Amino acid sequence: MARKSEYEYDIGCVPSTFWFGIVGSNILVPIIALAAGIHVKPDKEFLKAEGPIILIANHESFLDPMVTSRLTHGRKVNFVCGEFLFRKHFWGHVFKLGGAIPKKQFAVDTVAVKAMMKVMKRGGVLVIYPEATRHIDGHSVSDFDDGVAKLAKKTGAAIYVQHIHGAYMTLPRWSPKVRLRRGRITSEFARVISKEEVASLTVPELDALIKQSIDYDENEWARSTGASFRGRDLADGLQNIAYKCLCCGREFAMKPRGNRLICEGCSTAYEYKPDGSIVYGTDGSSVTDLHQWVMWEESEVLKESDTVDVTTPCEVLREQDQFTFVKTDEGTLRVAKGVIEFAGREKIRFETDKLRGIVCDYGKHFEVYDSKGELYRFTVPGNMVLKIQQIVKLR
Repeated sequence: MARKSEYEYDIGCVPSTFWFGIVGSNILVPIIALAAGIHVKPDKEFLKAEGPIILIANHESFLDPMVTSRLTHGRKVNFVCGEFLFRKHFWGHVFKLGGAIPKKQFAVDTVAVKAMMKVMKRGGVLVIYPEATRHIDGHSVSDFDDGVAKLAKKTGAAIYVQHIHGAYMTLPRWSPKVRLRRGRITSEFARVISKEEVASLTVPELDALIKQSIDYDENEWARSTGASFRGRDLADGLQNIAYKCLCCGREFAMKPRGNRLICEGCSTAYEYKPDGSIVYGTDGSSVTDLHQWVMWEESEVLKESDTVDVTTPCEVLREQDQFTFVKTDEGTLRVAKGVIEFAGREKIRFETDKLRGIVCDYGKHFEVYDSKGELYRFTVPGNMVLKIQQIVKLR
């Protein structure tokens, strides 16, 4: 039998009954659902619906595939996942046998596209999180491309739109530890776009409908339903997203202390509440949430768009193989409107108008694919990653 590194995978295959059905759907997912407070039952209408089907959902957390698995339990589906999830030997092996399709983020990936077409041609179900990245602030990412609309038009697939509630609050992307907050996760299909409706719309019309249907704000949901998610050190990691003080404007000076962020510039304390609201001010009368804070930070970057930059010491790592990154250089990174520049033993330059985006691990690093599909990882002070991403979006 071939070693795992030599294993010939059938990407986009019908999911293995053993790995997908028994190990995944009937053992691992129920255990995680119990631990994370996932209260979701299979949708009976979906189980009876004729394929091909594209299931799309708002992408809140690493818990999302488990939530989707509960909603679709009883039917085999192929998940499209970021290729970084396959970098661990064992899990990459299991995910592929379970029918998962690795997809490079913000890069052309013909292997993934062919695998998705394979699923559609056999009348299967394709699960896509079209935002291509998990929310950082509880609000949907609306600037994804029209790939889902084009795929549905080309294959005649129906589109099921899933809304997930509570996964972001339970395990926010910015939390540095896998520490589940105690709450309740629910989910349902918010909309079904039938095959007939897909056929009647143009790609731009369908794309607009998809974006409208998937739009979601977890902060508003928590406020309107009274949901709360409790735990220890709720603000830990928040400084990597809320990097600029709302009161004094100082950047990269926020420090977490339990459920609060403290600005080292003006000593303002921001308390993160179990419903996601953030309270601050001398009398605690000022209230915001992380999405509003991020929108303000983006507006501040936009005001300075022609002059804004981040310059910082940086390490560069390159892929040695599918599973290993090695340090290749260190020097100075500069990110400004239109350009990413690194100067060390070698000089590296990316023009941002040619990039689809950058892959971020907030608090650690960001990654960029060059025009040849080669991956560069830039390790910088973690609280700078979001601002770098915001500058890159200026193009």
